[in-house]
Order: sequence, then structure tokens, then C-alpha cells
Amino acid sequence: MKKNAKQLADSIITQTIELAKLAGVNIEIPKAKIQYNQKNSRKGTAGAAGGLRILVDEGYFNVHKQLSEIIEKLKQEGRPYSNATISMGLLNLVKERILMRFRDNGDKKWKYIIRK
Repeated sequence: MKKNAKQLADSIITQTIELAKLAGVNIEIPKAKIQYNQKNSRKGTAGAAGGLRILVDEGYFNVHKQLSEIIEKLKQEGRPYSNATISMGLLNLVKERILMRFRDNGDKKWKYIIRK
């Protein structure tokens, strides 16, 4: 019988109240609203996007970086991914408004920096 986290928590609370009543103690536990943010729970440190998130947390993007620099840094960290995979991860971070990207006038390559 599989239960999700909410069902399990409700079961524990109910059993605790019953045990307290058997012991002669009258307790009331207010119902807490527990919200599970499924969107954020997916975002971990796995894959290319996870490696990019780690670099963001470490402050690597405090200075603008080009794709080639980012790929090299991920390789040094033991995360060798293709250019396309890393580009898509960077684009997703831009869409999530974690990073910004821009082009220099003389250079046609994108540069990425943390959004402040």
C-alpha cells in the first residue's frame, strides 16, 4: 500500500492524537497547510542544467562568460556535455530569468551573466 507524503503525514498526526487520548492527554494539532512545490523539486544538480545551476550558485557568472568558457569550466568540473546541450541549458536559465545574455558589438557570440 503506497501513500504519498501528505497521506502519510495525516496518518501519523491522526495516530498521535489517538495515542494522546488513550494516555488521557487532550491535545489539538492545528491543520498545517503544507505546500509541495513540484516545479522546484525537479530542479536539482543532475545533467547539464544542474551543472550550470551549480556554477550560478558558486558565482561563476558574476562576470560575463562566453559559451566556450562555460563548456571548458564544466569539463574541468567533470561534466562533459555537447555544445547544444549546454546552449539549451543556458537558454533555459535565461528564460527562467536567472541569467541574462547579450552580444558585444564586435563579437557575434552570446555572453552570459547573472541577472541582478
